[in-house]
Amino acid sequence: MPDTKELFNKVAKHYDKLNTIFSFGLHRIWRKKLAEKLSDGINVLDLATGTADVALEIAKQHPNSKITGLDPSNKMLDIGNIKVNRKNLQDRIKLILGVAEGIPFNENEFDYATISFGIRNTVDYKKSLKEILRVLKNDGELFVLEFAAPKNILFRPVYLFYFKNIMPLIGKIVGRQKEYKYLSESTLAFPQRNEFIESMIDCGFKHCKYEELTLGTVILYSGRKN
Repeated sequence: MPDTKELFNKVAKHYDKLNTIFSFGLHRIWRKKLAEKLSDGINVLDLATGTADVALEIAKQHPNSKITGLDPSNKMLDIGNIKVNRKNLQDRIKLILGVAEGIPFNENEFDYATISFGIRNTVDYKKSLKEILRVLKNDGELFVLEFAAPKNILFRPVYLFYFKNIMPLIGKIVGRQKEYKYLSESTLAFPQRNEFIESMIDCGFKHCKYEELTLGTVILYSGRKN
């Protein structure tokens, strides 16, 4: 596994634009769906916050909420802070450097934790899940957005071809073929659906479930701390 901090520092410049291209703009719908699951007036930890798109969507939908974004890439956070400042949300969104395996907060601090397309890029995703559980309040919830291979026998080959071939090709065009090849491969190798649910349960989460989005290409997982 490459150094994800260095990887995302390298792709930060093109990340938002390529994210829109790779997802055909559907990433906006996915993060809106995630934010809709939360309540207002809450304290949220958004892990792998990147350029802060999820944090900004949560702030938009829940105007009385406070969001802390955590990410290991300083260059991604630099872009995120520009966005936050443009919208004058510095009092509600704080972006800090850090990793999910060692969250720099005390126990029972957050009502919700979210992580979008980032859990697979942590060095130790189970350790990250345990850390998330630690900083959640009792009855706090975790929501995870992650890619998955669709089950549909007709659509699945098309999706796999796209992930294995087209994504790295586009990455090559912007001079980052190696980085986007890893991102596509890590998606297909990561535990999906019930396998990931089992990992959440093993790490202490309760009432775990998942919801398929966009023909099963994206999964929204959830679990609660009791």
